[in-house]
Amino acid sequence: MAHVPYEQRWAAARKRFEAATAKHRPKDAKAVAAALNGDAALVRALKAGDAVHRAGTAGDEAVKDLVAAGKDAVKARKAYLAALGKALDEDMAGRGDKAAAAACERAMKALAKDLADLEAAIGADADRFRAQAAQAEKDAASADRAQKRWEANINGALARAAAGVAKVRAKPTPDTYNELFPALARDLATQLAAAKALDGLRADPDFYRRKLAPWAGQSGDGPPMRVPPDYTARQITDLIKEFATVCKGVVQLVGGR
Repeated sequence: MAHVPYEQRWAAARKRFEAATAKHRPKDAKAVAAALNGDAALVRALKAGDAVHRAGTAGDEAVKDLVAAGKDAVKARKAYLAALGKALDEDMAGRGDKAAAAACERAMKALAKDLADLEAAIGADADRFRAQAAQAEKDAASADRAQKRWEANINGALARAAAGVAKVRAKPTPDTYNELFPALARDLATQLAAAKALDGLRADPDFYRRKLAPWAGQSGDGPPMRVPPDYTARQITDLIKEFATVCKGVVQLVGGR
């Protein structure tokens, strides 16, 4: 819900009070007029609270600023209502108009309630900011844990891939190759799919996942996912070289966080 400025809400409350008491306040009641216009401190406090909303900041600093504005508003409200109530009482006592006195009393109670509601709104907003700050901190911690888990998982998959590449290079036979693929590629592809939910990566993990697709068996069941028995050592070495190149890209992706 969009923030309705505190100052605007106060202006509306004051206008209601003025409308309710207008016919009961003589135009020459200078003390009442002075008291009614003596809301500068209250307006400053409310403007300070509105400034917090306009800044769009969050966290402890926003909570601190809003709480301070609320305290200033309470102090100003007490002084304002006391001065206005005193001026009205003195004016009504001098004129002896019971109906006017009763109307002004009702208007004062309504004004006091409007200000109490306004202070409650400031307090509720401060509580909301405080809860948002706590949630943001919790989310950040959760995201950090998720990234650390992913780093451990992707580094494990890369280590297994490196060991597989070394094994095939040492013995480039169909049996050796088929023993490792497509499992090695699918292991990496799974971790790259999980990386889409993370921030701070140097490149799009889907780019490398697409590069791995042929080895992961996403384009048929032939080479490079698996090789036939008559594949030569040279052919297998070429395939593992290409796979190793893709793995190097993934290493840079992880290292770029």
